[in-house]
Amino acid sequence: MVDPTLARIERPRWTRWALLTSGLYVLLVAWAEPFFVRYPPAGALLLVGLLAAGVAWRRPGGSKAAWVTILSAIISASAQIAWLVTAWYPAWAVALGFALLVAFSCFAGFWKLSRTRRRALRQERVTASTRSLLSTLRSVVNSLLVVIAAVTSTVVLLVAAAPAAVAIPIQAAAGQTPSFQPRGPEGAVSVTANGDGLTSDVRYGDEYPSSYLDIYIADDDASVKRPTYIYIHGGGWIGGTKSDGDPNAPGGGFAVTTDPVLDGGFNFVSLDYGLAPTVKYPTQVKQVSQAVSFLRQNAEQYGLNMSDVVIGGGSAGGQLAGQFANIQTNPTYAASIGVEPVIGDALRAVMLDSPALELEKTGETQTPQPVKDLIFGLSARSYVGTSAALIEEASVTNHVTADFPATFIADGNTGTFPDQAENLHERLDQLGVTNAVDVPPASSAILGHGYMAMPGKWTDTYNEKKLAFLSALGL
Repeated sequence: MVDPTLARIERPRWTRWALLTSGLYVLLVAWAEPFFVRYPPAGALLLVGLLAAGVAWRRPGGSKAAWVTILSAIISASAQIAWLVTAWYPAWAVALGFALLVAFSCFAGFWKLSRTRRRALRQERVTASTRSLLSTLRSVVNSLLVVIAAVTSTVVLLVAAAPAAVAIPIQAAAGQTPSFQPRGPEGAVSVTANGDGLTSDVRYGDEYPSSYLDIYIADDDASVKRPTYIYIHGGGWIGGTKSDGDPNAPGGGFAVTTDPVLDGGFNFVSLDYGLAPTVKYPTQVKQVSQAVSFLRQNAEQYGLNMSDVVIGGGSAGGQLAGQFANIQTNPTYAASIGVEPVIGDALRAVMLDSPALELEKTGETQTPQPVKDLIFGLSARSYVGTSAALIEEASVTNHVTADFPATFIADGNTGTFPDQAENLHERLDQLGVTNAVDVPPASSAILGHGYMAMPGKWTDTYNEKKLAFLSALGL
């Protein structure tokens, strides 16, 4: 005879499987959504799952799992709708957290109802030893699945809500934790394979970590007066170094970046800066200003001409180069950010490679690549957080004026920011600023983020156009 207590809480079989299916659907969509967070259809898919999870419980009754599922679904759906309407990132993070709670509460309901059903409908023909073996095996498999799901969900939630918990261990593993110590012997002098003089790990400041730069002298001959090309590495503000470049770009060796510029008649300076999230915004652009001030004060010692300066950068470094240029040419902006101009008319040009220019769109690449979207979104949140005011402040295109230096903007066409490059190009055209944009069409070649860091004919073409642009400026 079936225990009436168990019978009262027994629900139709479809309830159990509806809970399992809904929970799996919500869980998988929640895991995938960080890759597509900037795309509304992903949010709509989650809303469908949340609705299904709520409907799966016909009557909550006294079940805690039912009430947790329904209330969490309501909170998650409300936050998801708020995110879709306002684009306020914390709302999405809340939606994701409660969606994961919905999934696990659905699983809890499924397991509870399944256990109740097994007890109520136990088959007498199954021996106790067999039941024990099957139960043990089932418990082990269920526990393993729960652990995997919980660990994966924790990682997804950390990526969404606490990027520092992801970025800092990655930095440590790569040996890129911000430090006041140089990477090598301070001020070491050598000659590169290209025959250029190199002074490594020159300290340019004491206030912030990673305040070191490398100075390359073309042909190892400081007696020749050449323009100075200052380069800021990329890496999403959370990675990269002055000697290795951007880890998000294809790896061709940093000489792919330095040698064409040195051979084109420039001296070259590559600088480090404190990586986010340990080093807070806007410290990074303050460090760029300190580095430029140091170079001006010590130009004669290192054989540099700081009367004709080009500043450039890749990806995150492009954002810093553009922001530095805005500080030099937009007094209102400089005052609002609290950084004084340091170079004036000596800044002749800005060179931007796959730059992140509109930070609200950093996780929204064109011809999107979901993994890139996830990485870039996490990087931007590590750098400026989710404050709309800081995101606007750090976005280069928002603050350019007619006094902005001549600018060359280059990018690929897949998994990167060609739309942002075109937007800056159009804005500079409107202001009458000399500029050029180079985004090869996808019909000619599929070129990704930072493609100019990899040897090849398209990189050669890019360098030819860049140097021709600088030559037309008399550099």
